[in-house]
Amino acid sequence: MDPYDELDAAVVHERQGEIDDALAHYRAAESLAGADAWLLSEVLRRLAYLHHARSEWETSLDLAERATQVASDAGLGDQHAEALIATAWVHVARGSFDAAVPQLEKVATLTQDDRITGLALHNLGAIAAERGEWDLARQRFMESVRRFQAAGYERGVAFAHNNYGRAALDRGNFALASDLLQQAVSSAKHAADADLLALATMNSAEALAGTGDVGRAETMARAALAHFTTAGNGWRRVECERLLGDFAMQNDRAEDARSWWSSALETARSIGAQPEVTKLQQRLG
Repeated sequence: MDPYDELDAAVVHERQGEIDDALAHYRAAESLAGADAWLLSEVLRRLAYLHHARSEWETSLDLAERATQVASDAGLGDQHAEALIATAWVHVARGSFDAAVPQLEKVATLTQDDRITGLALHNLGAIAAERGEWDLARQRFMESVRRFQAAGYERGVAFAHNNYGRAALDRGNFALASDLLQQAVSSAKHAADADLLALATMNSAEALAGTGDVGRAETMARAALAHFTTAGNGWRRVECERLLGDFAMQNDRAEDARSWWSSALETARSIGAQPEVTKLQQRLG
């Protein structure tokens, strides 16, 4: 078997949402990589993201750190930078922003690639937004879009629009958020990325609810929830259930709201998603 054929097959399965098949091909590629440092780092990093999507933080962090070490030892700047981003993303999911920022800031010292530096800026923007630093978040998101467009990276453009829209949501600017998130949905469709499409759909649902269209918002959130449940993405499933609880409360269905929030809290605790635990505890009083 050719390890590059296994890598290509894994990427195809991942994009189609066939995660178990993707994992099997990535592991086959890892076992065949031998002394090929580029291939091994690439596979380890991609495996890290798949385990991240399943909220398996320790496994994801271990794989990302291994990818970082392999790339660093071989002097592969681009691979080293991408592995640092994968490492930082685990810290972001756990709410450990102080651990993530130095990893992301180091990326610019390792590569000038527009796609990779755009990813680092995108994540730094997401952190700034979570910290309430709106102007900094906007600056970093827009710079990341510029770099993604320069690289022809449609998926990155969708990510940046999604997170910029997310930041606008957090500031209560539902009109701007809705516009940005519709762009994110469109870009995710062009990129044929089912996971990103579900994420943008989930955020679009929240923007719609903010404008008063709660019925349509519930339909969209349920669609996103179905995708994340099938994909085994506990972190995103928690977010969807939290939103569905919020929508139920907006419609004066308090019992339904508490049911959604309680389910989400149980999962959030089980996967160690502390930011979500805090939000749900506040809702449940």
